[in-house]
Amino acid sequence: MAGRGWRFGVLGPLAVRCDGRALPLGGARQRTVLATLLLAHGRPVPLADLVESVWNGREPASAVNTVQSYVSRLRAVLADASGGADPAAPRLIGTAGGYRLDLGPADGPEGDAEVVDVRRFERLTADGRARLAEGDAHGARTRLVEALGLWRGPALADLREVPGLQAEAVRLEELRLAAVESAAEAELACGRPAAAVDRLWRTAAEHPLREGPQALLMRALYRTGRQAEALALYGRTRRRLVDELGVEPGAGLTAVHRAILRQEPPPPDRSAVTAPAAGMSRRPFVPHRFEVPERLEGPGFLLRPITIRDLAQDHALVTASRDQLRAQFGQAWNWPPPDLTEDQDLVQLAWHQHEFTRRTSFALAVVAPADDRLLGCVHLDPPGDPRHEADLFFWTGAGPGSALDRALSTTLDHWVTTHWPWQHIARPGRTDPWPAPPV
Repeated sequence: MAGRGWRFGVLGPLAVRCDGRALPLGGARQRTVLATLLLAHGRPVPLADLVESVWNGREPASAVNTVQSYVSRLRAVLADASGGADPAAPRLIGTAGGYRLDLGPADGPEGDAEVVDVRRFERLTADGRARLAEGDAHGARTRLVEALGLWRGPALADLREVPGLQAEAVRLEELRLAAVESAAEAELACGRPAAAVDRLWRTAAEHPLREGPQALLMRALYRTGRQAEALALYGRTRRRLVDELGVEPGAGLTAVHRAILRQEPPPPDRSAVTAPAAGMSRRPFVPHRFEVPERLEGPGFLLRPITIRDLAQDHALVTASRDQLRAQFGQAWNWPPPDLTEDQDLVQLAWHQHEFTRRTSFALAVVAPADDRLLGCVHLDPPGDPRHEADLFFWTGAGPGSALDRALSTTLDHWVTTHWPWQHIARPGRTDPWPAPPV
């Protein structure tokens, strides 16, 4: 297929290559136009948004004409690189009041690989996390290491001072940090604690208030026999959290510290599937200090404890979304059964409510702020043992990949990392990145 020789890079300085040859992209403002169009992922960008991205509210009177000239130059660069006759080459297309960047068939489902490095990175990290959750630690490590190898430096390194791109640069850096943590977790699961230490040292030093890398580095140091260094790291981290933020370490970091003090043996490799010990309780493990929030706000939605009225709406939502949920969770998704009578439907609903009461310590309704209309649901199924994973299910009527779904994922990630007491959270049926990109 023609067009497969194109590569666009934002994980480092902005770069475009055609058949291995770097293309000249012009000055910072022209590159800003290209970066803004590229990060729109094929969606049209209004001309006013391009002007705002380039000048940040300080545009000259000739701003529109200048942006149009930048687009013309970029078109010429892309056309010259492809010889001008390749129908699969990327194109800058004019739309009603703006432009969009069409990357052509090479970026479609039939392409051999994503032509934009950030898309490939997101796919590899999602695959790596899914494999890690399934117990394939070695496969997860391979995918995550490959994903991190795509980075050539800080995201948009040559355009980080452009106000309109700073938010995207921060988002991409968050994705990289989360991938580093996942890769280190895979190294530990593969029985490679020394490799995890090497991977985490720099991240932990650059982000001393981010508890995830500190906790992972403590675990890795402990498993390499460096207990004193692990405890010293906890002491430094705690002092900085108290002095700079006025907070004590979270549950995850504290749990690792206590495990080291108790000289607990390291957990088994996640790549090995082990049966639960005889006599182990099957009842959910819910720490007594865990509090369900009465209200959790997100962009365009509210989260609140679920009610029987929500369950009735939930039944209707799930019935309407059955094909969507089956695609997300697999053929194992078989609730609610089709063709129920009204009486049978009420029985199912009563059973569903009983299951919430018995199994789920955290069940929230996702509702519209204006009219309290149900948009989706969140269920947390705690494990029977504090060492095991808790299962976090959530879905929205808008479906996976929608703006609502992504915003909900971001909100839940923040809550997971700051409040939930379970060290590991599995998301059955989900393949999107976790933590999710900020919306």
